[in-house]
Amino acid sequence: MARADMAHTDNIDGPWFVDTRCIRCDVARHWAPGLIEMDDSGRSYLARQPESPDETAAMWRAAQACPTQSIGNLDIRRPPSPPFPFELTPGVLALGHNARSSFGAHSYLVERPDGNLMVDSPRYLRGLAERVDDLGGIRHVLLSHRDDVADADRWAERYGADVWIHVADADAAPYATVILDGDEPAAISSGTVAIPVPGHTEGSVVFHVDDQWLFTGDTLHWNQRRRQLDVFPEQTFHSWDELASSMDLLSTLRVEWVFAGHGSWHHIGTDLYAERLSSLGDDMRRIGRVGWGQRPRAAYDWY
Repeated sequence: MARADMAHTDNIDGPWFVDTRCIRCDVARHWAPGLIEMDDSGRSYLARQPESPDETAAMWRAAQACPTQSIGNLDIRRPPSPPFPFELTPGVLALGHNARSSFGAHSYLVERPDGNLMVDSPRYLRGLAERVDDLGGIRHVLLSHRDDVADADRWAERYGADVWIHVADADAAPYATVILDGDEPAAISSGTVAIPVPGHTEGSVVFHVDDQWLFTGDTLHWNQRRRQLDVFPEQTFHSWDELASSMDLLSTLRVEWVFAGHGSWHHIGTDLYAERLSSLGDDMRRIGRVGWGQRPRAAYDWY
């Protein structure tokens, strides 16, 4: 629950507020851009009170997604209806309830005729689980890498789901039932492929669905401030060179939507995706990790 006694001093007056427990993960600003903004230290504050039903709904999504539950309303404690799961495009739903243990990473439910997929994990909440029940449950839990595991074990236990992770990151999910090994793509189910992409971590994996959706974890994201696909130089924990090679591999895919764990999701379209990815790996090698991180940018640009 948000703490009114810790409200950010920059909040605009009104019932909605943001407290100072914010961990600078940018999640709320993905859900309520223009309503929630960032101060000079990277913390969120309320820049404007919502003025329409759509803006109020966006605020509730931001509040429910926030991993520190730092967004509150002085008059109403709970949303009139559950904000999540929330459809981003037909067949793909955001699960919200981002976990602090994943530093606020997004997770997704992908509806499939042969069994739904959960990509990375939100917090496990009974109410959210009951709504996932109504959507048909989960057949596979797909973990993009070690950082965004959160409550995957509890979700898998509820549904008897298989849990997929790469061997290089498997110590983060000792309960996993399918361990990916090596660098070759692996079929998960009809139309769904796991593709190893070392770089952010050694065991990072992306999931490509129906030649249109790419679930990227922390490997690739839509940078809202730069308005382009981007990578995280400061958070490349394994290898910048291997991450650049992973971009070369991803450039061969057909992609309409990018769904990131950190950074934003985006409907990029196949043409712009192909154009950007065709040069991204070479640009990374030319500029280098240090240079990439020193490009002019807004503070806390990586999330």
